[in-house]
Amino acid sequence: MKNIQNTEYRQVDLQAEVKSEEGSAKKLILRGYPILFNSPTKVYDWRYGEITETILPTALDGVNLDDAFLIVCHNLENVLGKNNVNMTVKIEDVGVYLECELPNTQLARDTYNLIEAKIIDGMSFGFKTSDRVNPETLTRTITHFDAVYEFSITPLPAYKDAVIIAKESQRTAQEREAQERAKKLYAEIDDVIKGWN
Repeated sequence: MKNIQNTEYRQVDLQAEVKSEEGSAKKLILRGYPILFNSPTKVYDWRYGEITETILPTALDGVNLDDAFLIVCHNLENVLGKNNVNMTVKIEDVGVYLECELPNTQLARDTYNLIEAKIIDGMSFGFKTSDRVNPETLTRTITHFDAVYEFSITPLPAYKDAVIIAKESQRTAQEREAQERAKKLYAEIDDVIKGWN
């Protein structure tokens, strides 16, 4: 087990929308952005109180996320996913993208239902960094994480702009896109017809 003493935690918004494919078992899939770059956010620091924190795009350069977990309330006994097993974590321009197909466990179903009902609406991540707070400006710019251990579902969000949502099955998403394209086409045709009058 890694040494996770002095681990810090940050929260982000969590939202859910449940979709299932008719005639098949419902897959419980979550996706979103638990870490956003260049998004100044008010967070609480144990020493300085409220500070403004910004995570730079360089913060995850060289950081190994292979062993990152998705858990509930920072409790390693409540594991929902692991990167490269049932979860994918990618670093993108805007931040960290996460997608997890939840296992068929009671914890996963209960957690998903709480998200669906919007009872739980937050997500957090546990990390270590050597970047310090500037006591004069009460700001901290995270230029690099020493480690990111886990992403955690929690009822206490801090990063308001980041979200995680439940995902539709791929076929249903493609069908919905096709329906949207058809609606736009019908609207364009209707506009043309109205122009004839």
